[in-house]
Amino acid sequence: MLLRMLKENYVWYLVLSTADLQHIPWNTSERHCWSQKENELVAFLQLQLAEAINLQDRALIAHLHETLRCVRLFNDDGCRKLFKSLREDYQKRSPYIAYLIRCRQGLLSTLAHLDRLCVRVKCDQDAINNYLVSVCVRVFLEKKEAFLLRFCEEFKKLTLADEKQDLVDNFLGKVHAEMDNDPIWQSASANQLDLARVVVERTVMARVYHNALYLNEDGDVYRDQLLQDHIKKLAKVVTPNHKDLRIPNVYHYECSWSWAQAELAVISAYKTPRDKLQCVFRCATTIMNLLSMASERGIPAADDLTPVLVYVIIKTNPPSLYRLFNM
Repeated sequence: MLLRMLKENYVWYLVLSTADLQHIPWNTSERHCWSQKENELVAFLQLQLAEAINLQDRALIAHLHETLRCVRLFNDDGCRKLFKSLREDYQKRSPYIAYLIRCRQGLLSTLAHLDRLCVRVKCDQDAINNYLVSVCVRVFLEKKEAFLLRFCEEFKKLTLADEKQDLVDNFLGKVHAEMDNDPIWQSASANQLDLARVVVERTVMARVYHNALYLNEDGDVYRDQLLQDHIKKLAKVVTPNHKDLRIPNVYHYECSWSWAQAELAVISAYKTPRDKLQCVFRCATTIMNLLSMASERGIPAADDLTPVLVYVIIKTNPPSLYRLFNM
């Protein structure tokens, strides 16, 4: 019998000493009905049991079932002693709990700092890898300089955009095939090869960029300049309240969306369609993030993005905009 009582006491003490007891009322200065206290304790244990069932913690489920059975066997005096013992135990452990909380906060702060350091190391690693691949591509293309010059001459002779696109695709396909057999790239990883192909495309497009962008040469340059001058005049008078934009008032706090303008302003520095689209994507993403901060709905709709994007384009007024929309 004594062993059975010790076993029962150990089980319910093990469960109650490891549970979150902050929500149990410890104030026993007034006379309360101990049956009510028992009901509160039973309800608390049943709540812990439901959580254990959801977590599929088999050992805790067994302990809680046994604890509930033992608690229901207590009389009024037993409930009173149980609450007194729990309160004293909780008060004794309070300083240690506070110490553990401080230690956990310090560990979380350290982990967050380590995560930031890992991100920095990853950024440095990507930058070094990009530079290494760029150098290898430059060395590889130096051996193909004659081939590249013939391609540039053929490209200049073509007048139709479709013909130029086919020539670029065929040339890049041949270069990529030769890269697979070149000793420089034999030990390269798949990611490095993909990056190398992107760098090759950038290098090739930089050679023929002017001829690709301005098919009609001075005529296209004049049209771009004319459009840029018109947008410049428009930027002086247009505001978020303009009747044709109809930007909701809730978004006016974020104007003039300067960071989105900065993302779009560098579009002319990139030579490939892929990189130019990435500029537009980053600009739109920045706008969506800013609108999400001001919107009560959380996620803005396309009708919210479009007028702001038009406003940002007008205020940025990037060069060669006419040709970008007609590429």
